[in-house]
Amino acid sequence: MKKIRVLLIQPPYTIYKKDYKRCMPPLGLAYIAAILEEHNFDVKILDAYVEGFENEKEISNDFVLVGLSDDDIFKEIVNFKPEFVGVSGMFSTQDKNVLKVCSLVKQFNPGVPLFVGGSHPTYAVRDVLMNKDIDFVILGEGEFTTLNLIQKIMNNEDVSTIEGLGYKKDGIFVNPKLNYIQDLDSLPDPARHLLNMEKYISINLPQSPYTMKSRVTQIVTSRGCSAKCVFCTTTNFWGNVYRVRSAKSVVDEIEMLINKYNVEEIHFCDDNFSLNRARTNEIMDEIIKRDLKFVWCTPQGIAVWALDEKLIEKFAKTGCYQLTFAIESGNQWVETNIMNKPLILSKVKRLVDKAHELGISIHGFFVVGMPGETKEQIMETFEFPIKNDFDSASFFIATPCLGSELYEICLEKGLLKEDFRVDETNYKIGNIHTEEFTPEELQELTKDYTKIFNEGLAQRNPGLYYKKYGKSGFVLDPIKGYFKIKREEVEKIKEVDDRIAV
Repeated sequence: MKKIRVLLIQPPYTIYKKDYKRCMPPLGLAYIAAILEEHNFDVKILDAYVEGFENEKEISNDFVLVGLSDDDIFKEIVNFKPEFVGVSGMFSTQDKNVLKVCSLVKQFNPGVPLFVGGSHPTYAVRDVLMNKDIDFVILGEGEFTTLNLIQKIMNNEDVSTIEGLGYKKDGIFVNPKLNYIQDLDSLPDPARHLLNMEKYISINLPQSPYTMKSRVTQIVTSRGCSAKCVFCTTTNFWGNVYRVRSAKSVVDEIEMLINKYNVEEIHFCDDNFSLNRARTNEIMDEIIKRDLKFVWCTPQGIAVWALDEKLIEKFAKTGCYQLTFAIESGNQWVETNIMNKPLILSKVKRLVDKAHELGISIHGFFVVGMPGETKEQIMETFEFPIKNDFDSASFFIATPCLGSELYEICLEKGLLKEDFRVDETNYKIGNIHTEEFTPEELQELTKDYTKIFNEGLAQRNPGLYYKKYGKSGFVLDPIKGYFKIKREEVEKIKEVDDRIAV
């Protein structure tokens, strides 16, 4: 029996020029593909970003487009001759690229059913469906909604009964997403065999600022987060329910990655890998039991409030070399009352010290520029990683992403800058204007303090500095780079402090 062909596409990426290009397998599409293959569909994943990773096209003063050309994408569509097409649109910055890919699909065949999914289509479902080329929107978690949609279309059944679906039928209709997968172990492993895994591995530019090994890939062991951080969109995306895979399922996948793809390093890309401490302990115990040899880190962040020193000891035993602590604010009042993050800051230092004792470096995530935050509180955030001996830090500007509570607050209070566009948001671009600060001030502060603190690692720990940044071309000579930064550092800090004082 002939298999129905389904094409899943990740479009080219729009990247802020001051960001570093990253390259990771689209595991969301790979999970959908795995479910479809289990039901006997012929599935192809076209990652137009990785396949055209070398191609860059300037599209504005601030952004470049990376990926396959329109002609190359169209050729791939024509060659596969899909009978259904799905397009991923995880971020609002991808909206134009998603629409372009959809138009290419409809040029090939105006009648092919086309659905889009991801964060932006989920939160802007009605706007997205106003596009003539888009037939359906998959809301949130997409595996079984996608399968259900395709099966109903094949059987000429009414799709209006499908939950978590936006569709057109004499107008635009949206069925809310009500049910989420409770048993994540029931999902097959992502269909990595449909991805160009060797290219991702050879590029070796994942989410983490640096890697220890040359063969690196990502894994997701849970969905969602129990926290309700005001700037976050992913909690709502996953249904405000935290769900986990079993330790056996997780370690089975790790072992497969080691054996099949010769992976030497794993990045746990959960929204909160450590949130269920008992389950995280079980994963560590299972890795130790199987004597698996690899190194790992948590580039997406980790639930610091769920950590303890014994768990960090197990992390070290299993090959952890870096933990990313998602701190966000260095001021407890802002942390609790503005950001709504359940972390007691006084707990952090002893965990940092324990990690350092065991040879684990600590990277920090920080967010500044929240409505209601003062300049003094912002400065406490810049000072926090210094006082608590972090090795490196990422300072982000509070960004009103579509789907976040922060976006609704800024909209209601009129805090967005006049030329604000959701499809040009970036964590290095200021978009919020309050009586305390301007977007331009935030951009300069975060740029300067990110540079100052991270280059300061060259003084604090030259060996780690070269490991982290040498591969990316920041330092051509670790010794010369170290002394050059050391001589310049005092003046840089003085310049920024003088600006703050004014």
